[in-house]
Formats: sequence, C-alpha cells, structure tokens
Amino acid sequence: MKPKYILENYDRILKEIKNPKIIFSNDLTPFLENFASGSFLIYQVDFIKQDSTTKYIVKKPIHNVHPKVSKVNFKGVDIAEEFKPFIPKILDELNIQENQISLRWCSKNENTLYLMQECEIEDLSQENRFFLYCYHSLKNENQKIKKINKERVFKLKSKKRIEQYIHRKQYILENLAHRLVKEINPINSSDLYQFSNNYDKINCLKITHIYLEKLLRFIEKEYRNYLNVNIQIPNRSTLVKEFEITNKLKEVKSRLLVSNINNQLLKLAYEPLLKIATINIQEKLTYYEFNYCSEFIKALYKQINFADMSEETIKECLFHLNFNSLQFFKYLTFEISQELETQENNIKKIDVLYRFLKNYNQKQSRNILKYKANLPSLKEQIISWIEEEIEYLTKKIKLEANQFTNGTNNDEKIKFLTSLSVAQLSCFFGLLMETGIIKHKNQTDVFRFISENFKTNNTEKISVASIKVKYYNVENSTKKALREKIIELLDLTKF
Repeated sequence: MKPKYILENYDRILKEIKNPKIIFSNDLTPFLENFASGSFLIYQVDFIKQDSTTKYIVKKPIHNVHPKVSKVNFKGVDIAEEFKPFIPKILDELNIQENQISLRWCSKNENTLYLMQECEIEDLSQENRFFLYCYHSLKNENQKIKKINKERVFKLKSKKRIEQYIHRKQYILENLAHRLVKEINPINSSDLYQFSNNYDKINCLKITHIYLEKLLRFIEKEYRNYLNVNIQIPNRSTLVKEFEITNKLKEVKSRLLVSNINNQLLKLAYEPLLKIATINIQEKLTYYEFNYCSEFIKALYKQINFADMSEETIKECLFHLNFNSLQFFKYLTFEISQELETQENNIKKIDVLYRFLKNYNQKQSRNILKYKANLPSLKEQIISWIEEEIEYLTKKIKLEANQFTNGTNNDEKIKFLTSLSVAQLSCFFGLLMETGIIKHKNQTDVFRFISENFKTNNTEKISVASIKVKYYNVENSTKKALREKIIELLDLTKF
C-alpha cells in the first residue's frame, strides 16, 4: 500500500490560510480550550530608568496559548516598591480593574513585569483565534509526523531504502519551505520568525514555515547519516549552526587579517569563511557546503591556537583540509613553476619536480570531505600536474636529443582542424567517456590525445592543462553549443 502523503494536513491548513472563510465559519473555541487550563491575556510592561526618572512601555497583549508564551520567563513574587506607584496608572490606561489581574515578575529581568488578565477565548478576534488554531494544529501535526516517520524508517531494512525514504521527505519539505518563503517575502532571515500584532495571513504563513523547518531539523538530527547533502539547509538550522561557530569565525577572521600572509593567499583562505559569514535568505548553502566550511573554520581556529599564522602553515592547513579550488591549485602550481624557471636546464627541472612529487605524495590530506565536490582532490590535481610536467620535459629532452642526432627537424605532426572550441572539444570527449564509447580509463591519456591530434581555428597548440580545466568546469554556453552540434549529427542519421 502506498504511504500517505506526509504533508497532507499542512496543505489543508495552507488552503484555510489562503481562504480563511472556510474556517471562520467554525467555532474554534473548543479546539483552543484543549491547550490550556485557563484563558488570559499577558501584558508585558518594561520599566526604563533614566537618570532620576522612570518610564514604562506596555506591549500588545498575547494570549496564554500563543507560541511566544513558551519564551516568557516569569515568577510570582512581590512587586518592587519603586514600581508599585505605576500600577494604578497602567491599569487605568488599559481600562482593567485590579481584581481582574495577577502580577508576575520576569525571572531574568528585574525591570520587566507581566500583567495576567483573565479573558474568554470567544472575546479574541477571529484572526487571533485562527492564528492560534494554525499554531496548535501544526504543533500536533509535527508530533504525529515524527512518530509515523520513526515507525516507517524502523520497518525499512536496508540503508539504501532508508536513504531513498529520507531523501524524498527532504525534497518534499524543502520544496514547500521554498514556496512559503516566496509567499512571505521576508525582509531578512530574522523577519521569518517575527510576528506582527494583527494576526494576518503572513503571520499564519510564518508559523507554518517555522514548524516545517522544525520537521526538517528533526530529520537532520535523527537521520544525519542518510541525508541528501546536496539539498539546502533549512534557514533555522543555518542560524543554529552558524551560532555554534560564530566566535571561532570572528577569531579566525581577525587573526588572518593581522597576519603577514600575502593578499592572494589571504583571499583564498577567506573564501569559505565568507560563505558562512554572508549567509542570507536568498543565498543558502547545501549541507555539503556548510559541513565543509564549518570544518574548515574549526580546523583553522585550532591551527591559530597552536602555531603562527605564516604562509607556510596556512598552505599546509589548506592542503590538509582538501581545499581543492582551482584558484588554490593554480596558486600552488605557480609556485612550482617559479622555482622551475630558476633552473639551468630541463634535467635539473625534472629533478626539482621529482622532489615536489615526493613531497606531495607524502602529505596527508582528507579524502572524504573536499571543498569542491565535483573536482578531484587537491592532492590528485597537484600530483597529476607534476607528473604531466615530468612527462612533458622528458619527451622534450628525448626530442632535442633526436634532433641533435639527426641534424634536421622532423616534419610537424599533422593535426585535425575542428570547428569546435577547446571547451566544446573537451566536453565532447567527456561525453564519449561517460557514455562508454571511449573506454580508456586514464583521463590524462585522453587529454594528451586531444592536445596532440587536434587544433582549432583560434588555437594551433592546445595545452593539456587547458583541456583539463575545461573538462572539469563546463559552462552552460558550452553545453548548449555542443548540444546543437549533436542534434545536427542525429538529423544526419535519418533515413
């Protein structure tokens, strides 16, 4: 039997929010009475002391079944003598009799007082009752969904089936959360969790979004080993996790800024920090991105407490963290290239390259987590580049030796002219390998084959490095152009 749609009741409540007349015709009082032994309004009074004077601000009241009440901290103690004279004036302004209220003092702020006024739920506005109905309905629904989820996951016997189940739930929840954010259209992230006093449609959508994120957070905590890491982190989860690393982030940023490392390396080290620091409602991170950036910050934080922030220590740290961005790859290979330029001949250059190769082979680097999920590890990139340089220089030495022996240059090798760009050519060979038309496993051999046998209208000699970069970073415009060529090929196969 097909499992019941997990958000069926969420969809029902959203229909009611968009057309409240459906629910306004019903009496919500019996439903709300289930969630409190009594009914009363809570007024918050904040006393402000300035020099020798005391002022007060009375905030709009909330009902005792309002979601904000869970965050109210009060205790029944005697009111401070200095504030007693203000009580009659406050009651007069609110038009409340003294025998209708009870006083509670804030347990965390000695200058905040709560007035508790008994009331009937029927006396609340329709909009207020409807908002409270949405809140408690969603709260109850979440408990049911959590229970059902646990029961269903328990019955699934394999890791693959659990992953499939959790991924589907993530997709459903994330999709609805995204739709809600578009409808709410908040000013910023914090606006998503702030309610106005008019209990309108937007308030109801906000409470729906909050409880939707609570479900996502539940799945994230309970089934973290089965998560789809490519899905965006819920906004609330982001805020919670961000808070956990905020202090470390500030410390790392300040230490980097006062260090003596060059601007280029500083910019590279700053990149993952900025991803966390600039999170907003429009630009969220995936679980994968956030996990890497969080680990990155924690590792750098640990590093700065035990070592000097020198360029060498930063480079070592970035390598260990598998910071496999193309920019950092270029930074490291440029350093090697600079040292090669100081060598007298190709034999000495090869000797230097072998020294670097040994050094990088012996370095420890994380394998599971890497900065760019779609690129090879940094270690693989560097080692592959060094090996290619060694091979190139070795062939060059042999060629120079043959040229010296023969006394004449060999005729230049014939290359096929193609109308494709280097990027399109790299992408095309990538498709041939991916589909199994070309079954050669060594990608470097394929890159070399393209370099040695093809030329374009703009490029006579295509470098292996250029092919490799464009092979791993395919732009949408390249895909579009290549697709058009493939469609032409398909048309030629018609009878």
